[in-house]
Amino acid sequence: MTTLPVIGLDGDADAIKKDVAALQQTLTELQQLQLQTKQAHWNASGTLYYPLHLLLQEHYEGLSKYADTIAERLLAVGASADGRANTIVKTSGVPEIPGGFLDDAQILVWFTNAYKRVGEEVNAAIKATEQVDPTTSNLLQEVEHGVAKYQWQMRAQLQRTKTDPNTGWDLNDNKPVDLQGQQAPNASGSSTKP
Repeated sequence: MTTLPVIGLDGDADAIKKDVAALQQTLTELQQLQLQTKQAHWNASGTLYYPLHLLLQEHYEGLSKYADTIAERLLAVGASADGRANTIVKTSGVPEIPGGFLDDAQILVWFTNAYKRVGEEVNAAIKATEQVDPTTSNLLQEVEHGVAKYQWQMRAQLQRTKTDPNTGWDLNDNKPVDLQGQQAPNASGSSTKP
C-alpha cells in the first residue's frame, strides 16, 4: 500500500487488506480467463468454429476491460496491481485449457464451468467488500454480471429445454455432452462430476 494520500475506506487495516485481496484475486482470475479465451479463440475447431471464434474474441475484449477496471481500482485504493504471469499461474483457481486444437463441445463445456467458477469467486468478493468499500463492491457486481452473461452464452448452446433435448451429440462425435453433471474445472484442467 502506498503512504501517499488515497481515497478513504471505511474499515480497519484487516478489512482493507481483505478488500485489496478480493480485488487482486479477481484481477488474477480475469487475466487467466483472458489467456484461456485467446487460446481457445486461436485453436477452436468443429461445426461451431466460426461463431465460437467470434464469441471468444468478444469475451476476450470484455474480460480485458474488466481486468483493467479492477487493476485501476487497486491503484485508486492505494495498492499495486500484480498482473505478472507467475502471479496468475501461482494464484488462479482456473486451470489452463488443454493445449492443441479444441473441439467446439470441449470449448463450450470448459468455459461454461470456468465462468461459473469465477462468477462464484467474484460473488464472494462482492460480499467481502460491500461494507468496507462499496465502490469496489459495485465494480465487482459489474464484473459478475459480465461473467454470468458469458457463462450463459456458452451454456445456452448446449442447454436442454422442454422442447429441445439438445444433447450436443452433433458436436461431440455422436456422444451427448453433459453440462448438468459437470462441475467447475479442477486444478488438473479436467472437470469433475459430483
